[in-house]
Parts: sequence; C-alpha cells; structure tokens
Amino acid sequence: MANIGRDHGFFTRIGEDHLTLFVQEGDTLLVSFDRAARVCHDEPDGLPLGFEAVQRREWSFLSIMSLDDHWYRSADLIAFFDGLQSKGFFDSFAQVIFLGFGPAAGHAACAYSAAAPGALVLASTPAATLSPERAGFDRRFLAARKRDFSRYGDAPQMIATASRVVIAYDPTDAVSTAHVAQFRGPQVTLAPLRFTGAAPDRLIRQAGLLVPLLRALGHHRLTSAKVASLIRPVRRSDPSYLWDLLQRALRQGQFNRARRIADYAADITGETRFAKQAASLAPDGGS
Repeated sequence: MANIGRDHGFFTRIGEDHLTLFVQEGDTLLVSFDRAARVCHDEPDGLPLGFEAVQRREWSFLSIMSLDDHWYRSADLIAFFDGLQSKGFFDSFAQVIFLGFGPAAGHAACAYSAAAPGALVLASTPAATLSPERAGFDRRFLAARKRDFSRYGDAPQMIATASRVVIAYDPTDAVSTAHVAQFRGPQVTLAPLRFTGAAPDRLIRQAGLLVPLLRALGHHRLTSAKVASLIRPVRRSDPSYLWDLLQRALRQGQFNRARRIADYAADITGETRFAKQAASLAPDGGS
C-alpha cells in the first residue's frame, strides 16, 4: 500500500488510530472503510475493501483503515474529513461513493457521507448509533458507547444529504434490523437478505459481487431486487448458508424440508455433513 500510495496518491497515518490510502485515477471516487487487521488477515493481496474497483473500473479510491476497534471516531479522522470538505476535495469528482460493511464500518460510511453531499452509499448491517436512548437493545458494543459521537455520529441523520443509500441486512437478525429500521427517507433502499446472518457481506466478498453492486449503484440501478438477484445464486451454493438453513428447518420441526435441503446441499457442495444429515432424515432412518 505504501508503494501504491507513493506512485499514485498517498499512504499515510491519520493520528494514532487510522491509516489512509488514496489512489488518483478516474472521476468517480470510492471512499471505503475497513479494519487494517482484516485486510492483513483476510485479503490475499493485502489490499482494502473496494480496491478491486480501482483495478477493474479505473475509479479513484480513498480507504480509511482502523488500527483498532475505535469505530472511526478519533478527532484526527473527523478533522481529516472536515478538511477534505473545506478544501473542496470531494467536489473535484463527478461522483462519490461511500462503502462500509459491518456495524462500525457501515456506520462510518453512512455518517461520513455527509462530508460529500450528493454521495452514494453502500452499507451492510450498519449501526445507526450507539446512543443508549436509541440503541439500548444492542449489548454488543458497550465499551464503544464511551466514544464521542457528537460529530458524524448519528448515521440516519447524516445520510440526509446523500442521493442514494443502499443497505443490505438480514431481516431475521433482530439487532441488525432494529438498527436498519432507523434509516429512513426517499433516498434509502433496504435490501433484505434472509438467513444470511449478521454479516451478509460475506457472500458479497466471497462471490466477487462488490464491483457489480458498485457499478449498479453508480448508475442508480441498485434496487433491492437487483441485490437479491445477484446474491441468490451465490447463497444457493454456499455451505454456511445452506447449513444454517438446514438447522433452522430442524429447529422448527420441518423435517421433510430439512431432508430436501440436506439432499440438495450434499449434491451441490459435496460436503459429507449434509449427506450424513440427509441419511439421518431418510424415512428409514438411513438404514
């Protein structure tokens, strides 16, 4: 990233908590929020979320990488975005897209989009806020509530100036749904992806769907139906999704349905756990 930044933009530290990589290419700017640890551990090429859009679409790219679970709340980062806005940095691009997956990064993508009025936003399971008054139901991030959320802190309020916001989430996940329900407005499109869990973006990453989603968003064609159509064939062959679907059917006593899922999953994935489950659910008990 240091080499890329040196040759095409910059790579630098923002205070103690964040790194930023900027690549100057096309007249569309993608602003991505990610965790440095995730990039190092999960990305084979060691590059942050959204960089493939630079490689495949020739977009410009600004990545904000957190060095810890600070929720992108440092005073230095807030000042960084204020500075970009005051200098007209975002105005130099024909289109600006903010991207963030997960409660913290999704929250940041929505919240900091206010620095670029008219921006587009793609987020997955964003937290609306960590305010106890409006997010008391969420006990996952109690320590993070102590951080200062006064600036760029209320994500549903901050998206008021965005031209379009698309949010993917699992409506069967109660906590994610309670956060997402707070994002309202004619510019907001909710994309429910049932039974994908607290991180539906996992399927987006694994199947290489990020660029198609961003392309559709950039053309103002990313509807909930479009998101569902792209994800549908992916999750029909995803072992984790199929296993969760199977377990749900078993818990609900839908044994015939569970056997059909197990048979299908055994054929499509080749995993023995599905074959064993299908055998145990056979009318003769697998004997």
